[in-house]
Amino acid sequence: LGEDDSSGSGSDDDDSGSESGSEEEDKDVGDQELGNDKKKKTVAIQDLTETDLVHLRRTIYLTIMSSATFEECTHKLAKMDIPQGREHELINMIIECCSQERTFLRYYGLVSGRFCLLHERWQDAF
Repeated sequence: LGEDDSSGSGSDDDDSGSESGSEEEDKDVGDQELGNDKKKKTVAIQDLTETDLVHLRRTIYLTIMSSATFEECTHKLAKMDIPQGREHELINMIIECCSQERTFLRYYGLVSGRFCLLHERWQDAF
């Protein structure tokens, strides 16, 4: 029985030693993580879903469909400040809206003509 007690107490010493060793390892790992946090660089996130394009097309479509006259439509679309390089989206939306009609409506031709008269950037796009 005495031998069992001494070996049991010896194993307790080994356990306590291993626990303190794991605590030291945890501290070392924690120090390494702090060092890695300082070394991390910021990464720029790119939005590839093109939600801004979808929003622009929706706004153009709703403006075209909700306007009473071609002059009102042209005025509203001109005030939207469509960004450079996105002119073709307006033209595509005018063509798509026109193609959805059963018969040709002068409305879309007049809107297109008015944009061509407004600025050279629209003439180049058409």
